[in-house]
Amino acid sequence: MKADAKSVSDLPNDYKPHALGDAAQLRVELSSFFGNAIDWSDPAWGTLNGQAFSYEFNFSESGIVDSFTLHVRGGGDAVSPIVAMCKHFDWKAVDASEGEFIDLEDPSTDGWDGFQEFRDRAIGQADDADGKSSS
Repeated sequence: MKADAKSVSDLPNDYKPHALGDAAQLRVELSSFFGNAIDWSDPAWGTLNGQAFSYEFNFSESGIVDSFTLHVRGGGDAVSPIVAMCKHFDWKAVDASEGEFIDLEDPSTDGWDGFQEFRDRAIGQADDADGKSSS
């Protein structure tokens, strides 16, 4: 990866990430890092339920994995564990809300905060449309 790449748009069109490893081994390593709290009942969708948030790890059931999608839901501080994971494994992470790599030394929560605000407004509007109070 280009050392100065701050966003996905900074990467060359032919960019190919380095392999993270074999899918089965990656599940073992992620499980170990997160204290064996990930439910791999579906090997392609590992679920970790934190106190205020949840993660879903989505990657192939088998073969070499070069990237995965981490679906984040809920509230609280969901960014710090992602930063810790990336530092531990020497990985990069893209904040899909912002389209930028997370700065592991000075992580921003802007994308996560913005998602939560959007979600809360959308839920409030859905409640209002159903005649329910959002307060």
